[in-house]
Amino acid sequence: MSSNYVKNPGNLQNLFNQIKDKKLSPVELINSYINRINDTQKDIEQWKSYDFEKAIETAKLREQQVIDNNILGPLHGIPVGIKDIIHAEGFKTEFNCKAFKDTEVSKLDSGVVLALRSAGAIILGKTHTTEFAFYDPSPARNPHNPNHTPGGSSSGSGSSVASGTVPMSVGTQTMASVNRPAIYCGISAFKPTNGSITTYGISPLAPSFDTPGFYGWSIADACYGYNSVSLNDKLPLKSLNKEDVNIVVIKDDLTSDINPNVSKQIEETKLMLKELGFNVEEKASPVKFNDLLDLHWEMLIYETGKNLQFLLNHPEELIGPRLLQIIKDGLNINIEKYTETKSKLNRSINKFFSSFNKNTIFIFPAIPNSAPVGLESTGEPKYIAPWTALSGPIVSCSTGLDDNKMPVGILLCAHPFKDRYLSNFCLDIYNKSEYFTGLKFN
Repeated sequence: MSSNYVKNPGNLQNLFNQIKDKKLSPVELINSYINRINDTQKDIEQWKSYDFEKAIETAKLREQQVIDNNILGPLHGIPVGIKDIIHAEGFKTEFNCKAFKDTEVSKLDSGVVLALRSAGAIILGKTHTTEFAFYDPSPARNPHNPNHTPGGSSSGSGSSVASGTVPMSVGTQTMASVNRPAIYCGISAFKPTNGSITTYGISPLAPSFDTPGFYGWSIADACYGYNSVSLNDKLPLKSLNKEDVNIVVIKDDLTSDINPNVSKQIEETKLMLKELGFNVEEKASPVKFNDLLDLHWEMLIYETGKNLQFLLNHPEELIGPRLLQIIKDGLNINIEKYTETKSKLNRSINKFFSSFNKNTIFIFPAIPNSAPVGLESTGEPKYIAPWTALSGPIVSCSTGLDDNKMPVGILLCAHPFKDRYLSNFCLDIYNKSEYFTGLKFN
């Protein structure tokens, strides 16, 4: 199996404008994605479940609302996929776990799903996840080459967009689970500031880091998805004053194993931004990223143990052995150690961001290498996890292909709660350079 299943699912802003202007029928749109799912699901397995009948019914309602000039919001009539640790009314939430195969359908929406529906979105279905959003992989494959992993834990969310089966999907990130699948699958994703988007109705892993994230084909689509549920769509897009923007390429020993194909993307990004008139400089990180990794992992393990210890009440054969071991390891960490670790991380966060002004955009490689062959592993998260630990917004930007024709790319990051600023920056450079418009495929 080596065929390419990649297809651009459509620009979110354009889709919305066409629906609003009565040039595109939501029913026709939903049927086009249903057809694409039918064409790809057997080989890519990006979807856990879907309800085509309900989606078409909702699309008909959205179409009538357009006729009545009752546009709900910036996602009106647009289908969305939801990671299967996020509750959505009418769908089972199985967490890719054998112990929950016979669970009942959810009767309530999570906070993020409620926000999506309020913005006019159509919930098309659930996308595959690793078991409880941790290690054990899902069946989902990479649309660029199904022999490669799509990444994790939001594996189905990334591959559903990259395969052209939905223009937007929602995942979650605790370590690298939104940004890494985006890069591996050659698309984009927006991970907001930790805690800025409600996690109500999302299975908790490590609440200090758990954050919903938004997938789209390009950085513009990823930002559009985020803005649509964060109320930022009501704020005007501000053109950035280049003199006020500080762009810093962060250098750290963590990236000593970087593949030349990935390193090349950083250099090309620097060049493109300079051509757009921005000042770009390189600076060493004021904190060691390996230390951030250690602190993040210790907190993550402790919180995972606390939040998933209920799984120890289930038969061991129904829970993945790696997940069980992580839970046990977390329960062996005492509260004093956890509190000390959390304090160290907070000091590191303050030290890092106090070294740069508030308008800094940070650039960092997203991955050491492109998506590995095989589905036994979801790949390496270590370049992204330190930024998750730092808690600010992160945008994945796919910028090219390596020698194996697999996607590689970069991270664009900002200070905590500078999400709108980062979104404005991404939309500004997207509108000014083809380099940032997403990989060019069918």
